[in-house]
Amino acid sequence: MSLKYPSVGRRQNNFNKFGAHMNKLLITIICSLLGIFTLPVQAAGVPEVKPTIKKMLGALPISGLKDVVHKMIGELKATGCGAELTGCYTTSTIIKMDGVDVPLKLYFFASRNEQQTFFLVINRSVALPKLLKDNIQKMLDGTKVTDMIISISTSDFALDTIKMPQDLQAIVKKSYFNVGSLFFAQGVQFTAQASLGKVMAVTMNSLGVRADQLTIRAGVVMPIPTDLASGAGAGAGLAMALKESETMKKAGADALKPEAYVEFQLAPNATVTLGTPQMILTDATFSLNNVGTFGFKGNASFEGVPNKTILVKFQTPLDPAGALDLLDFSFRMASPANFTMEDAAHVMVALASPDPRLAKYGGGFIRNIASFKQPLLAATQPLSVFKLQNPVQVPVYRFGDSSKPWPTNDKAFNIVVLGPLADGGPFMRAAGEVNILGQKMGWLDASAGASGLHGAVGEALTLKLGPLGKVKFRMEALADVDKDRQDISLKGNLAGQKVEVTLAGSTMSVYVNATCTNPFEIKTQLTIEASTDIAKVFEGQGGVNVDPAKLPNCIGKELEAAYKKVAGEYKNLSGYTASAANKELKKISNAAAATAKAAKDAKDAARNVANQSTNAANQALKAADNVFKGFGKKKHRKKAPDPRFASSVFDWDDYYDYAPDVVKANADLATHWRDHGFREGRRGSLEFHTKYYRARYSDVQELCGFSDYDCVVKHWVDRGLPAGRQGSPDF
Repeated sequence: MSLKYPSVGRRQNNFNKFGAHMNKLLITIICSLLGIFTLPVQAAGVPEVKPTIKKMLGALPISGLKDVVHKMIGELKATGCGAELTGCYTTSTIIKMDGVDVPLKLYFFASRNEQQTFFLVINRSVALPKLLKDNIQKMLDGTKVTDMIISISTSDFALDTIKMPQDLQAIVKKSYFNVGSLFFAQGVQFTAQASLGKVMAVTMNSLGVRADQLTIRAGVVMPIPTDLASGAGAGAGLAMALKESETMKKAGADALKPEAYVEFQLAPNATVTLGTPQMILTDATFSLNNVGTFGFKGNASFEGVPNKTILVKFQTPLDPAGALDLLDFSFRMASPANFTMEDAAHVMVALASPDPRLAKYGGGFIRNIASFKQPLLAATQPLSVFKLQNPVQVPVYRFGDSSKPWPTNDKAFNIVVLGPLADGGPFMRAAGEVNILGQKMGWLDASAGASGLHGAVGEALTLKLGPLGKVKFRMEALADVDKDRQDISLKGNLAGQKVEVTLAGSTMSVYVNATCTNPFEIKTQLTIEASTDIAKVFEGQGGVNVDPAKLPNCIGKELEAAYKKVAGEYKNLSGYTASAANKELKKISNAAAATAKAAKDAKDAARNVANQSTNAANQALKAADNVFKGFGKKKHRKKAPDPRFASSVFDWDDYYDYAPDVVKANADLATHWRDHGFREGRRGSLEFHTKYYRARYSDVQELCGFSDYDCVVKHWVDRGLPAGRQGSPDF
């Protein structure tokens, strides 16, 4: 199957320039060599051939064929067909070429009135016909081709060998490795057995390929513009004829830039061992296009990646001497099923193959690969749990087998390696859905380049976390490998409790730290296995209690709550016991009781002192009948001579609790309230808070202004309380 490599990087502008040249070439092939001629009337039983195909067939770039082909078209006779074809015809003749009799056969195949294809078979060795631009064709000088099959087709066309006429099957068996199928692209194309000339032979030999054991396929991929009236410069008469072919018409406006190409094909299952980079190719196809881009494709195998075939297509410009220009190369790879980041690491190591042209980029086809090659190899087992799924199922590819074609979906190539001219290049990127330790983790986009290998992906997982049971939280998977570290891990966080799975060497470590909220931890280690499911690992871990007192920032009420969890919910866990937690809770309870008693005793003592005081403030307090009643007893509510000591405004017990700084200073509470407290906007009772009441009501603000708290207190006593207003935030 053909691979039409696009031009790369800095050759793109040249490609556009060559478009005009290729248009001229097509015009020459189609019109100039042929001219506008009238075909003879066809005999009965001869198929109706579209004018487009007739004109193109007569324009073949081989001297002396024009008149012969004229005659042969009118002599076509029906022959056997394969199931997909609706018409098959053939005829033959003998022609003189360089004084030698050469058998010439013409075949015509049609299908559903959409596709028409001519095969012209020349059974001898000839020089490679000129098809490419002059400087590109020069690289092929000296190339000889044998048993050439020239095709002209309105569409891409694959023909299984078993469906060919017997004489055509014999040629395929003799000169085309007896392949199961031949593929012909839309436009003009030829295939043949080939022996390459010097320049291209040097290129192929540098890759370990015998230049005389190939088949060659070449042609012009010629889509037809949507605006057929323009004819892509081919003339109005030809444009009208081209309208007859819907298949060609749908190809679009790229006819303005037709692509000429040459492909060199090894025998099916033949292997090529490449040295830079290190890989083994089977079913390999090498190609050269009209802008000087060289490439290859095939099934690649790499050391360290056993029994896994990676489809690879490579391209790079050639210099005039046929040497690879590695400044602008690209690899595109399609990973197979069960491909892992360990496999990707071995591919990276293969890409570390040193090449003098890449020396200044750090030793290979990936920037600085030499600096982290050994750390990468040390991390292969941890990387084996990262299973990368190609977004497109990659089929088996076999050259010459139409049932196992080369993928046509570019999305199948989920690994790319770009050369130094790419931003940050040369570097490698691998992408796809990733499964890590038995869990689907989403889309991984990993890259390897100047700073090592880096990949990250995150997904919400459901895991059993000890006594918490199955919970859902986000885990981030990381793969960071450089010359100084190998960090391959999964990390998550559940309400401050860290969940970490670390992979190093052959060991996987699981750690969940204890917190004051959840005072249990999980710690375990096991050998890394490809089949390990992290969910099952967590299901086997019940967790171990940790002494809450040893946890950071676990104090006060939080510490007491942690002890209660150990004594209650987590009492069946090993480690720190429920019995020990209960002892600590008893200590806390006793300490709290002792503290409360001491506080009560201190307050009672202070109250007794105040009750015996005869100072003016306490006298005003008593005059308001707002006396010291003790804890929990109601006071009489009567209008006080001094509103500051009304029972709803000041309560000695409440002020004791609200003003600990005043208590600590051993000040008399009633005196402090009268002289300072209410003017500071303090709260004197459960019912009334001076600042709150002023801020709560705009009419109080208008009446009393910003700082007249005597007015605020009087308003509360005279108006606010009788009206049922709110005097404090929680009463």
